[in-house]
Amino acid sequence: MPDTKPDRRPDSRPDTRPDSRPAARDLPDHVTAPLLSLITARSLDEDYAHVARQRAAAGLPPRTTSRGRPHWASLVAIGALGVMAAIVAAQTDREAAVNELSRAALVQQIEARRDEVRSLQHDVGELTRSNAAAASNSTTVQGQLDDIDNRVRRAELNTGFSVVHGPGVRITVDNRPGVDVNGEIRDEDLAILVDGLFEAGAEAIAINDQRINALGGIRNTSRAIHVNGRPVNAPYVVSAIGDPKTLQARLLQTSEGQEWFALVNGLDFVYTPQNVDDIRLPAAPERGLRDVIEDNADPDGTPGGGGNAP
Repeated sequence: MPDTKPDRRPDSRPDTRPDSRPAARDLPDHVTAPLLSLITARSLDEDYAHVARQRAAAGLPPRTTSRGRPHWASLVAIGALGVMAAIVAAQTDREAAVNELSRAALVQQIEARRDEVRSLQHDVGELTRSNAAAASNSTTVQGQLDDIDNRVRRAELNTGFSVVHGPGVRITVDNRPGVDVNGEIRDEDLAILVDGLFEAGAEAIAINDQRINALGGIRNTSRAIHVNGRPVNAPYVVSAIGDPKTLQARLLQTSEGQEWFALVNGLDFVYTPQNVDDIRLPAAPERGLRDVIEDNADPDGTPGGGGNAP
């Protein structure tokens, strides 16, 4: 078969050497110009062309530019800028003066506030010292009040105007059965027993829960016995707070005790003593004073006056 392969001789290839390309000087400007410059130029040309078409359609002559002197609009703009700059400068000067005055006023207010703060701090110091002095005085007065309260309690305890309790002796006294009027227990009989108990060392005594004190009393009203002005009935319970180990024995050694036991034996009274670990006695009833005046009191009886002792 005949050989049908294409001829691959070197002289059959197309000529691709550089000298076969068209020269750059033969290309148009829109090909060789930079892209940014081309876009800017074409945009301006199209704008100018558009404006020219609008003026031609409106019957206006084409606009001519004069490069010899600036346009009047530019002058107006420059003048306006100058005026604005002058206004801004003047306004700045005025604001600077106002700011300086405001600063001076603020400084003056700060100084005035500092003076007020110093004055208030001085007042606070004075009040602190006054409070400390008042607290010290209050402590002193409270101590005096506590002492007075203790003295009042001791006075009430000693005079019978407070409730008390403690160990002692409870003595029950009664008339013997079938006794006539002359053989009944009387007020003076109970008074002898009470006096003997006090002399023997009793510290507080009550008869049928009626506390005996300096302002109270035991007396007869007809056949009834009254203690502190209140009637009491037999059997008579005489409660005495004191040392139960020695109180009854010492009662026998007193003159009032010996007289009392003579009455018990002679009139055949029912006499029952009993030692008690804890006896509770009520307070004596209060009694208003009409004629007694404190030694250092005013004539109207107000304590703490300038009265002189007799």
